[in-house]
Amino acid sequence: MPVCLEITDRSGSREIELDHDSFWIGGPRSQCEVELDMQGVFGRVLEVARDERGRLRVRAEPGLPFPIRCATGTIGARFESFLDGDVLNVGPALVKLRFRAEPAGDQVVALDTAALVASPGSPVGAWYRTFMEMADHLEGLKSPGEMVPAAMAAILRATGADRVHVELDDDDGAQAWFMSRPDDRRQFRVSRSLVEQVRASGRVVHVPIAASDPVARTFHSVRSEGISAAVALPIQALGKNLGVIYADCTRDGGVLSAEDLQRVAFCARILATALGNRVLVKSLLEPKSQATSHWALESKSPACAEFIQRVKLYAPADYTVLLRGETGTGKEVIARALHELSRRRKGPFVPVNCAAIPGELMESVLFGHEKGAFTGALQARRGHFEEAHGGTIFLDEIGDMALELQAKILRVLQDRIVVPIGGRRQAQVDVRIVAATHQDLERMVREGRFREDLYYRLRELEIVLPALRERREDVLGIAQGFVREAAEELGMREVPALLPDAQARLLAEPWRGNIRELRHVVKGACLRAGGSAIAAVHLDLDRRLEAPGQAATASAVASGVAPALDGNATWKDRLEAQEKDALQRTLAEASGNLTRAAELFGVPRTTYREKLVRHGLLES
Repeated sequence: MPVCLEITDRSGSREIELDHDSFWIGGPRSQCEVELDMQGVFGRVLEVARDERGRLRVRAEPGLPFPIRCATGTIGARFESFLDGDVLNVGPALVKLRFRAEPAGDQVVALDTAALVASPGSPVGAWYRTFMEMADHLEGLKSPGEMVPAAMAAILRATGADRVHVELDDDDGAQAWFMSRPDDRRQFRVSRSLVEQVRASGRVVHVPIAASDPVARTFHSVRSEGISAAVALPIQALGKNLGVIYADCTRDGGVLSAEDLQRVAFCARILATALGNRVLVKSLLEPKSQATSHWALESKSPACAEFIQRVKLYAPADYTVLLRGETGTGKEVIARALHELSRRRKGPFVPVNCAAIPGELMESVLFGHEKGAFTGALQARRGHFEEAHGGTIFLDEIGDMALELQAKILRVLQDRIVVPIGGRRQAQVDVRIVAATHQDLERMVREGRFREDLYYRLRELEIVLPALRERREDVLGIAQGFVREAAEELGMREVPALLPDAQARLLAEPWRGNIRELRHVVKGACLRAGGSAIAAVHLDLDRRLEAPGQAATASAVASGVAPALDGNATWKDRLEAQEKDALQRTLAEASGNLTRAAELFGVPRTTYREKLVRHGLLES
């Protein structure tokens, strides 16, 4: 079935029809199947593909200078389901994707029943007035008990929904509201399966026609209540989920189209903004309640009390922060927390792994280059410091940076000015710098491998992260978080439980690789458990009981490959070897397709390619 694209950009409006299983949308001269007229953007922007059921999926190319948004939120670097007929905001351009049925010969083309059902708010002017009235009304309301019914009434007026239900998880406790046509406030039974699915995943669930949905039609509530269509969305504000908004149809033949979903999403956004403003004002009036919802700052361990206090104390300031700790202790997560709790939280957060980028490319990556500055510089490129303007740049593993580049970083720290390679232009940058390392910088300074002046400049503020073995009380809580993350990535309907024997094994492990090692173990266990409860056997930890040299030898014998490391190898060497092996396996499983291999590995394509180059598996 062809895909029809209705495009509006700087060159005007046009319609394109493609019959591809996958294609790319990009800027001018990008050699993509679909090119948009966007100033300053020349590469790939968005990939569109069909899944095994023929449904559209989209994903954004990492590192874009603008977000790509649709009715359900921002499109990320991983493939996400896309609604037929939805509209994408691709920078300054608009792209509408929809299927176009192919008539076969003289056969009668079947009509889409969804197109025959008139929504109560069909005229654009009608639902526009409804939303404006709702926004004006919410401005004068001060409590959820007043705000929520106003939003529910607007949804009933603007969409084809027969009933609306809202659940809020407020500081005052869980609250629920019900509203049916024309103005019935009595409680009714909703599809708990859909509501809980939204709660677990934080994503939109859309069932336009329940009778044709192979999953929804099996739900008991859908059958018993006669639900013909439904939609459920998270209510999100201030970086957290405030609750769920649910709407459905119970009349025969009732549908909720993509346009209905967009209108519900719009109402949910307005409601979330109003509720979020209320929460923000409440937090300002009650300064003692400043606890962050960021999981990295939630700990039961006394060993974490000091560093959590420092994160909250340092975040509002613009001073440079140096994060110290072993590999895998979550330094990037803490850097993000510093950014999210700062006044720069609306600006970009740009992470840079100084150990993963070849030295000869590092200056270009950080400071940018002009066209023709060196072989292969076909166009000018902004560096990461300019990309982070107004936000935070995170320099991870800064101890691995070459000495000559350290001098240039020192100048940026002092003057906040960058000069692209091959150019004379001086760019003033407003960035906060957060650096991290697992190395002994003091010893490196004594040995002449790290500049002393840069060392003191980076240590304006310092936070030391404890190893996971020093915070045993947090192991199970962090593991449960990774279980939820893996369940979402694997598309599981329910989050698997950790059985008692698995919990005991997790608590008994030394975790030399810290949180990163725990994450890999738990995510692998979720995959091996296949959606059922996770037992100790799924953790695959037995081989770790052997001596390091014996384990490596046994693994090599089993695979028929000579062991690459001896018994004197450090844990960093072992982690590097494991990463290289995982890269080789995913690349082989994807038959050399970097995009697919990056999905299997769980990182963006650009990051995956950098790792391949660093391990010598791909030429730069």
